[in-house]
Amino acid sequence: MTNLKDYAKSIVYGGLDGIITTFALVAGAVGGKLGTMTIIILGFSNLLADGFSMAIGDYLSSTTEKHTDNKQAVKNALATFLAFNGFGLLPLLSYLLINQVELFRNYTFLIACFLVALALVLLGIVKAAITHQSKRKEVIRTVAVGLIASFVAYYVGYLLGLLV
Repeated sequence: MTNLKDYAKSIVYGGLDGIITTFALVAGAVGGKLGTMTIIILGFSNLLADGFSMAIGDYLSSTTEKHTDNKQAVKNALATFLAFNGFGLLPLLSYLLINQVELFRNYTFLIACFLVALALVLLGIVKAAITHQSKRKEVIRTVAVGLIASFVAYYVGYLLGLLV
């Protein structure tokens, strides 16, 4: 029987990258004043392509370890792909629901920020639970990484939007 701890690296790595890269794309597009349709198209393109790339990367890196067999490497890759897409979908939810819920229409990016912060906190808690580390420390680390990447993406998008 497999243990969730066996997939901790894949879940945390895939989930964190899914949240950060997808939200960085959203933040950069908002900073550059691109439209909702662009955000949705690029967001889902990122989810599938980057999620696949991360999964293959996990598979290939797992097969370089002597103690990891092919079956386990496939399971690691699947865990990465699912975590990437599961967590990475959260930054796009407010854009997907923009026409269904008026609150989402008026505060789309703010709600996306809230969902991302919530997802980063959740991922920090999951990481702490799997690895038996301090919840506070893991939440702070996870949120800090996401916050820094988001600020960089937003302001790069903003500056490029001014130049283009």
